[in-house]
Amino acid sequence: MDTRELYENLKGLGSVDSADDFSYLFGYGSSTIRSQWAKRLSPDLGAWLRFWFSLNEIAEDTEETINTVHNSERGAYEAGLEKLRKLQSRVWQHVTELAS
Repeated sequence: MDTRELYENLKGLGSVDSADDFSYLFGYGSSTIRSQWAKRLSPDLGAWLRFWFSLNEIAEDTEETINTVHNSERGAYEAGLEKLRKLQSRVWQHVTELAS
């Protein structure tokens, strides 16, 4: 799974602002993801699991926000949540492939 693509998707959704924020979602320090990109490496299985749980937390926070935002903003949050859940499903599929 391409972590750069995931980063761009999450940045587009407003879930991360920088590669350091993205790295933290994997449970890494600030520059680890950038280092992996430079070396063309991918996170290990444990990091992917931490990432999946991080995405789950973001999705749950978004669901809570949907319940409190004004109706005019609700559609944007729901669309973002749908994209986030699709990403989360792709990540889970990747996790199961790595684990097998």
